Amino acid sequence: MSKAKVKQTFDELLELAKEYGVENNALFLAAAKQYDLQMKVIEMLRESIEGNESMTCEKVYRGKEKNLYADPLVKELPRHTDSANKTLLTMLDIINKLGKPIKKESALSAFEKEFN
Repeated sequence: MSKAKVKQTFDELLELAKEYGVENNALFLAAAKQYDLQMKVIEMLRESIEGNESMTCEKVYRGKEKNLYADPLVKELPRHTDSANKTLLTMLDIINKLGKPIKKESALSAFEKEFN
């Protein structure tokens, strides 16, 4: 998912929080800040992985024996992505459980007001 698409999705979630009246809720704000931080870390990991031509690293032991291993960043990226997804689910939970949608006036009600 591109950086612009993630930003758009996050902005839509913030708009949904406004609609449900939880945009200033402490739990929601804490989760939103955590999500923002997680996305910055994920972006840094992706940039590091993309900039690394080889997806491996060497470990040298006392006997000067070299072993080749997968780059640890490759294992970390899915972990951070999973954590960010869980934070998003938490934000949606907060919106659903603590928020109430603002009642929008129906077309019929607006029509009635117009003629009264």
